[in-house]
Parts: sequence; C-alpha cells; structure tokens
Amino acid sequence: MVTSTRSDLHSAVTTAVGALEGPLHGGANEAVWRVFEEIGPGPGSDERARAWLKGELATHRKVMGFGYRVYRSGDSRVPTMQDALRRLARHLGRTGVVDLHDALEAAMAERGTVKPNLDHPARPAYALTGFDTDLFTPLFVASRVVGWTAHVVEQRTDNSLIRPLSACSGPDRRPVPAR
Repeated sequence: MVTSTRSDLHSAVTTAVGALEGPLHGGANEAVWRVFEEIGPGPGSDERARAWLKGELATHRKVMGFGYRVYRSGDSRVPTMQDALRRLARHLGRTGVVDLHDALEAAMAERGTVKPNLDHPARPAYALTGFDTDLFTPLFVASRVVGWTAHVVEQRTDNSLIRPLSACSGPDRRPVPAR
C-alpha cells in the first residue's frame, strides 16, 4: 500500500517493520519465549504448563503461540518447524525445552481446538541457537525484507493505488444535536 502511493523503498520497508513489530504479529515470538521462561522447562512441565494455562485462560489473557486468523484448522508451517526444534534440541542435549513445548501444546489441546502457530516451535528454536530474546523479532524481520522488497518492485511495474475497502457495521447515521 505504501508503495502504491509512489513512496520510496525505505518508507515501504520501514512501514512493514512497524507493522510486523507489534506484539500481535512479529513481536509475538518474544512473548512465546517469555511464556517458556515463566513456566520453566524440566521435570513436571506437564503439571506446570496446565496450571499456567489455567491461570491465563481464567483471566482471559491471550496465549501467545496459539491461534492464527488465516490457518483456522492449524498452521501448515508448524510440523516442519517442530521437527527442526526437536532435532536441534536433541543435538544440543536440551530436550527439556521440547518437553515444555509439547506439554503446553497438549494442555491447550485439552481445552479446545486452538492450534499452535509458527511462533510456538520457532521461538524456542531461536533461543536454543543462542539468540537473545530481544533479537527474535529482528530475525523475523530479516527473513522478510527480501520478500517485501520484491513486492515493492512488483508494485512499481504496474502501479495502481491500493485503497483498502471497509464497510461500516456500526449504528445507522444519527443526527448531531444543535448546541
């Protein structure tokens, strides 16, 4: 959309970074790892995961790493990333993280149909590779920059102004009282 206004590449990428950084998108990955840190891997992770999840759901907090607007029946990227996480954890001898990953996923499955999204297995993998939590979102951004740039180039070849559609679903027009 930014490029459709004939704005420059830097503005388009900066806007994309801003949109991705939010805690309900790219920034969600940091929240996933903080959940893992809060619950703590190791013996008894099944019970701790269930207790933690019960507390979160009782207070209606969002459980990061689960659910996706588009992939309602499950994120197709998850099995591949879960396999990579398992292989990495075995290689490093840090399988407690996988135990906690599986315990949290099982606890969520017991409570309903919300499936894990890519953040659930990817962020523990980032942590196992030694990245600090504050670098998770920049890593996610770095993996997207080439694609964003390709979209900018594509948009410029056949530019048409993009205007998102919206429909008012609020109350009908109401009169404004005179002062």
